[in-house]
Amino acid sequence: MMYLSVRDVAERMSKSEETIKRWLRSGKFPNAYKVSDKEGWRIPESDFLNGQAISPPQPEQTSLFTPQQRSHSDDNDLIILAYQAVTLTTPTDELLELFTSIGIKRTLELLLVMQQSPTKVKNPLGFFKRAIKENWTPSTLPERVNRHRQNLEERLGYQSNNQSQPFPFYNWLEGDSN
Repeated sequence: MMYLSVRDVAERMSKSEETIKRWLRSGKFPNAYKVSDKEGWRIPESDFLNGQAISPPQPEQTSLFTPQQRSHSDDNDLIILAYQAVTLTTPTDELLELFTSIGIKRTLELLLVMQQSPTKVKNPLGFFKRAIKENWTPSTLPERVNRHRQNLEERLGYQSNNQSQPFPFYNWLEGDSN
C-alpha cells in the first residue's frame, strides 16, 4: 500500500496543506495516521482516491463572484488566506471558527479594521469579538482613548460632552501659556 504526505495530497488536489490538515482532523481520511510531529501525516492512497469525491473543484465553482457556487471549504481557504495576508500568521482554530460563523464578507471588513488600527493588535480574538459586538466597520474605526487623561478629567469634574470646563485646566509641566 502506498502512503502520501500532506504536501502530496495538497498538490494533487490543488488545495493548501492547511486544508488537508483540517480534513485530517475532521476524519475525512479515516485510515491516515500521524508518524510524528517532524514527519507529519501519512495518508493511504486508497483514502486519497476515495477523498477525490470530496473536493476537486470545477473551474466555475471557484469564482469569487458567485457566492452560491462557492463551497464552505473554499470560504475557509479564503478566510485563512486573507488573515495570513493581513497578519502574516495563520489563524487559530478559535479565530477560524469565529470567522466562519460571520462569513467571508464580514471577515474581510474586520481584517480591514484591524489593518487600519493605529496600534498593533496584541489579542486578535478579543479584538474581533469586540469588533463584532460593537459592529465596527472600516468607516467607523474605534478611537484610542487616553485613559490617564480621561481619568484626570473625570476627577476634575470635566464632562467630555460639555466643552466648557468648570475651571481652567493648568498643566504645570507645560508652564504658563500666557
